[in-house]
This record gives sequence, structure tokens and C-alpha cells, in this order.
Amino acid sequence: MKILLVEDDLATRDLLVFHLTAARYTVEQAADGITARELAALWNYDLILLDVNIPRLDGLSLCRWLRRQGMSTPILMLTAQAGDEDVITGLDAGADDYVTKPFEVSQVLARIRALLRRGARATTIPSLVWGQLRLDPTLAQVTYYGQVVPLTPKEYSLLELFLRHPQRVFSRSTILDHLWTIDDSPTEGAVTNLVKDLRNRLKRSGVVENVIQTVYGLGYRLRDLPPALAAAPPAGENGASDSSGADKSNGSQASVQHKQMVQPKQRQGATAVMVAPGKVTAAQSLEAIATRFQASLQARLALVEAAVRSLQAGNLPPQQRVIAQDEAHRLAGGLGTFGYEDGSTHARQIERLLGDRDLQGEQIDQLSRSLLALKQALTLSKPPEQAPEQLPDLAATRPASMAPAARHRGVALSVEPELLNRLQADAADWGWHLDRATSLTELMQVLAQGQAEAVVITLDQGLALAEKLAPLREVKHRYPRLPVMVLTCHESLEERVQVARLQGDRYLVAPATPRQVFDCLDQLLPDAQTPESQVMVVDNDPVTCAAITELLTPWGLQVTELDDPSQFWEVLRQTQPDLLLLALEMPTFSGIDLCQVVRQDSRFGNLPILMVAAHPDTVTVRQVFEAGGDDLIGKPIVGPELVTRVLSRIERSRLRQQIEQMRHQQALYWDQQNTTDPLTQVANGPHFDAFLRQQWERHCQDQAPISLILCSPDHLRTYYQIYGQQAGDVALRRIARTLYRTVNPNIDLVARCGDDEFAVVLPNTNLDGALRVVSRMQQAVSDLKIPCPAAPVEHITISLGIGGTTPTKTLSSDHLLKTADQALQDAKVRGGNTFCLYPMCS
Repeated sequence: MKILLVEDDLATRDLLVFHLTAARYTVEQAADGITARELAALWNYDLILLDVNIPRLDGLSLCRWLRRQGMSTPILMLTAQAGDEDVITGLDAGADDYVTKPFEVSQVLARIRALLRRGARATTIPSLVWGQLRLDPTLAQVTYYGQVVPLTPKEYSLLELFLRHPQRVFSRSTILDHLWTIDDSPTEGAVTNLVKDLRNRLKRSGVVENVIQTVYGLGYRLRDLPPALAAAPPAGENGASDSSGADKSNGSQASVQHKQMVQPKQRQGATAVMVAPGKVTAAQSLEAIATRFQASLQARLALVEAAVRSLQAGNLPPQQRVIAQDEAHRLAGGLGTFGYEDGSTHARQIERLLGDRDLQGEQIDQLSRSLLALKQALTLSKPPEQAPEQLPDLAATRPASMAPAARHRGVALSVEPELLNRLQADAADWGWHLDRATSLTELMQVLAQGQAEAVVITLDQGLALAEKLAPLREVKHRYPRLPVMVLTCHESLEERVQVARLQGDRYLVAPATPRQVFDCLDQLLPDAQTPESQVMVVDNDPVTCAAITELLTPWGLQVTELDDPSQFWEVLRQTQPDLLLLALEMPTFSGIDLCQVVRQDSRFGNLPILMVAAHPDTVTVRQVFEAGGDDLIGKPIVGPELVTRVLSRIERSRLRQQIEQMRHQQALYWDQQNTTDPLTQVANGPHFDAFLRQQWERHCQDQAPISLILCSPDHLRTYYQIYGQQAGDVALRRIARTLYRTVNPNIDLVARCGDDEFAVVLPNTNLDGALRVVSRMQQAVSDLKIPCPAAPVEHITISLGIGGTTPTKTLSSDHLLKTADQALQDAKVRGGNTFCLYPMCS
């Protein structure tokens, strides 16, 4: 079930997303009415959870517009306006139900379930049944013969989708639209993996029959219930599949089984990497949401207090009044939801008083008393150590929300001052907080606090090798699992070897940019570590496949078995293994044939290949190595020998890839200096021009679509005037980094092509795909909440122009650039915070 949540208050939105996701719903988010309207027009949702007081287009107007378009999607209104007239107005506008803030989340979930039941024309939520497999939507639980089947949220949603539509064939793209949000932006390969994981999960739970049928060339569907199961007593009152037809897929298919890791891998020598932390519990997640809400109260109260002060001075501009009233409205709902009942009451009183345009002396005093009471209520409701500090002056030149909260903490020793200043200035944009240590003693004191997740050490080239490596030696001796990156201005093999011997994790040669440093640090964190290796075993003997799987799985290797060589290439492309184990003698295609096919392919040509032969004589060995095999293993298989050879080949392959990547990065470094904008660290204008021309020519030959997005932050120049050059540059860098994160940087290009203008080239993307990217960009920039009083929504938004076509020889890339630029200018003329799309005629 997919829900569109429209709520502009970030804390309330986070709370609802947490609980809706826990209840196995897929949640799409929108912070304003225009974005919600565009999403509702593009996608089908099972329910819309809609706040009334939202920017750009209020909830009532959006609700009326949706009903005028003929949309029958259930709409649940969510607002702090609790009066009878407000409820009547909301229901008359087309809402199906109405919940007032503050609310109990359990009540919201119950009303959602009730609305979904109405949509299904049922008085109760029926269980969805396929044979003895039962899915209970009320409990969000799947059972087989009464035993609970453990499923991940995505696996549960996929099974529910098939059970609710037993006769429908779902393409991969349709499944993407149902199960993932726009922000996730996965590939169709994610659907293939999800289907495979669900099949394996059901199989491990005892479901012998293959529930999901692959319809080749079309997608997937729920398999018809076999006659033997159809004749058996049903598992529930309501069946979910049509059991009249028999299973028609009689053709033999490859038996592909994905064996998951059953034991955690523990390798020797891996002390340079931190142990991955445990999973975050639900209580911790809720606590984090509540903490973010509490942290936002100071700035939000400051807006209301500033309006009260202006009112007391007799000079309250209408725009400031509206902003303060909206903030009081959001506070009234949020405070009650997070347990500040008294504070919610006072905030609602402030909202009511600010709505009166003719406040007199007594009413102004009452407003001041309500504000004071609100601040006191918040102080008493918090633990002593969390009592709010003195509210900041609204006239402060630098906004408190300029930098995002740091997710990671590091410490730097002896870093060159200019680079250190650049690192500390950009750290927040990358989610880091970087402390500085001036000596080894100070560094060890910082590390003793236990908060640092990584260390950056610069080698002093004026010292002898042993002396300059002393800090690294000391850190690794005391904290062997703490990631350490070494910076040096001197390229030396001897130095690299010594750093490696001391278990240094990264070695970076100056000059280095902040992006290079933080990219390396991100790679060192546990969440960024390389996933466990995958091994693909191809052997028509199931006994051999099972034996190999049993030997390799405890070492943290994921094993995919294939018993039909004719399906080799399809499974290889889906699995993308790190190593191949091929039986030498097989029907249809031998291991030699498959090895030669792999070596001819540019993508898999360097894949390690181990052959398994029953009689490895001299002739066999020669044939294997001539075909391109890396090693040969004889039968019967010796466990320690197999494990050692497989792990050794995988490690060699990874080391070779790392060396090639390092060489590639060094070769591209100086070119990058000529192609990167120094302020925003995205591509510059000349590189954008060259890239666009190159992609245009390639797409002209391939007859593939290409799209171009030109975008510009709204009111950025006013922001520079209010907060100054330095704050404006930081805001511009944050926007550039946000745009960079909304695309695939391995394929797409984000470039700065003007003072405050960016271009995004989307190869192999039609206009529908470009619209998805635009929606992500608008939402991401809006979520930054970079404050700007001159903007209609009080924070910086973005205007975008979209152009796209399939290139032909009669057109040039300049036509696409002019089309997108005209679309951008028209979006600005409309007032900004929107987009225009102009397709080109080829």
C-alpha cells in the first residue's frame, strides 16, 4: 500500500513516516501543495494523508482540485484546526475523514485502515490466502500452516501486491512504482533481486510451491494455485488466487538458489575497520525524531517572539504576522503530538490572537503572556539538562539552520592550515564535524573521549620516516579498529609500504580537495564497507553444488547455484558475482565454453574463474589455463583447499581493482582541476559544454533519448545581500551538493554554468524520467530549509527548466540548451518554485 503524506512540519512528518513505514506502508512525502498535486497527478496512491495548512497550495484547495480531476483516492485530513466549521469545510471539500492535532498515532493508523477497508468495500480486512499461505493485513503478518514467515517490509509489500491482484502481470517498472518512492530511485535490477529474495524466504519457511511466476518478457504474477492445493482445506475464509486453472509452466527451468550468509564472517587482519554498530531500535529512532523536534523549537519560537516584539513596537508587517501565525499553527499541532499538551494550548491561543488584525493593548498583553507561558511550559516539560537556552535575536546575520547536523565526527592531526580551514568549512556539507589536534598528546586525549569515528594524519616530511609515522603507530596500537587516513605531499613507495604495515587505511597524496578527503572518510565508515562477496557455482551435479555452498557460506560468502548451463549468461548478469566456479564437464556447454565466453566480454573479462574437474590430468590443466581459467580444483573437493583458493582469488581481484581505481584517480586528478568549479565542487561550464556535445553525438548514433535540466535557486541574490558573501557561498555549495545527490553521478552530470545557475545532463533519460529527477530536486532543496525572508515560503526554493528529445543529425545540442533555458526563464516569470517542460521536435 502506497501513501502520499503531505505535511510541511518536518518533525510531524518524520514521526508519521516512522510509524507508517513500521506498519508496512510505502510512504511518499511532499512538503507543499504544488509538489503534492504534481505527485498525485503522476502516480497512483492508495491513500493521501493531507495537512490543511501547507505552503504554496493549501490542503483544502488541493483536496477540491483532486476531486475535480475525478480522483477517488481516500483523503485523510490532518490539521490543528479543530472547530466544527473547520471539520465540515474539510469534509465538504472532498476529504473522507478528519483528524485534529494533537493526535494519537495509533488513532491515525486505525483511521487509515478504516479508509482502506472502505476503498475495498469490506467491513473487515480479509486475509489474503494462497493455499496454506496467509497474509493478514491487520497484523501485517504472513503465516504458512500457522507458522509466522519472517519477511522484510519490501518482501511483505511485494507479496501483498501479488495476492491482492492474483490475475495481473506486473512489469518491473510497475512494481517499482508501487513499492518504492521517488527518492529511492532504484533500478529494475532491484525488483529482480527482491523477487528472488522473496522466493528464497518462502522456500526456507517451508513453502515448497513457487508462489511467484515469471512471465518472460512481461514481468511477474501470482502463480495459479495447483489443483492439489486447491482441493485441500483452505487456510482462511477468503482466497486470494483463482484456483480454477492449473499450473501451465511445465517447461524445465534453471534451478537457481541464492544461499544467504548463515554465519558472520571474521577474517584475520581486518583490524583497520570499525565493527559495524547494531541496528537502531524503534525506541532509538523515535527518540531521535523527538530530539530533532526539540532542537527546532528555539528557532521557531524566535519567529513568534520577533512578531510579538514588532507588535509591541507598533510596527508588525503583514508578511511577518502571517509567518508567525503559521508557525504558531504548526507548533500547536507538533507540541501536542510530542506530548507538550500545555504548550499546544498556549500555541493555539497565540495563533488565534495573531489572526486578529486589530489587536488592542489588552490583547497584545495577553499575547505576550501566552508566549511567556508557552516558553515556561516547554522549560518545565524538559529534563533539567535540556532546558532551553536564551532565545537568539532574530536580527542575527547568520541563520542557525545554515549547516546540517553532523552525522560523523573525525579528528585531524598536523593538517596544513589552509587545507584544514577548507575541510572544516565544508565538513557540515558532507555530514562531518572535524576537530583539530595540534600534538599527538592532544590527539590521544580527543580519542579517549570515544566520539571520533576516523582520524586524518598529515606526515611531516621534515622528520625521519620512523618519526613521522609515530602518530600512526601510536593510534593503531591503542585503537586498532579506528580508521586512519594518511595525507602526504611526497609520493614514496617506501612510505606507502610502511603505512600499510602499520595498518593505515587510506593513503592520499596532496594536493587534495575536500571532496577527495571526505569521500575517503565515508568509504572507511562501516556502513560504506564493501558488501560480502558473491560466488556463482555452475554444476549440473546438485550434490557438488550443495557441498560447495556448505563450505563457502560460513565464510561470509553469498553463493548462487545454477544447474543448467543454458541459463548461464542470464544468471551471470543478474548475480554479477565476484568469482565463478565452473564444472569442467557439463551437458550443452562445458566449463571451457563458458570460460571463453566470459573472457570475451568487456564487463566480466577479468572475473576470477576456478574450474572443478573430476580427473585433473596434465591435458586438462593445459586446456583450463589456455581457455583463461585462473585455477583448477580436483574432485573430491577438499574443504580447506577450496576455501583458501576462493578467498585468495577474491582478495587478489579486489586488490587489483583498488590499484586500478587509484591509478585512474591519480590520472584524472589534474584533469579534474580543469573541469571542476572551485566553489561548488561540481563540474564547471566548459566541462558541461564538452560533455553535452559528446553525449548528443553518442545519443544521435544510438537513437536514445537525452534530457537537460537547467535550474536556479530563487531569491539567492537577496540571500547574499542579507547574510553576506560567506553565508551565500555556503548556501550555494549546499544546494550544489544536494543536486549532486539527486542524480546518478556515474552517469549524469551536474554542472555550474552561471553565477547562480546549474545544469543537469541526463543521458538515456526521457522526459518522464527527467520529471522524476525534478521532483526529487525540488523536494531536496526545499528540505534544506535555507531561510530567506524575501521568499514567499520563507526559505530558498528552486526553479527549473526541462528540455529533452532523441537527437537527430538535423539538430544540435545548442537547440536543447536553448529549449531548456527558455523553459527556465518561463518558470522564473511564473514566480519561481516551479518548473516548465518543453519537449523538442526531432
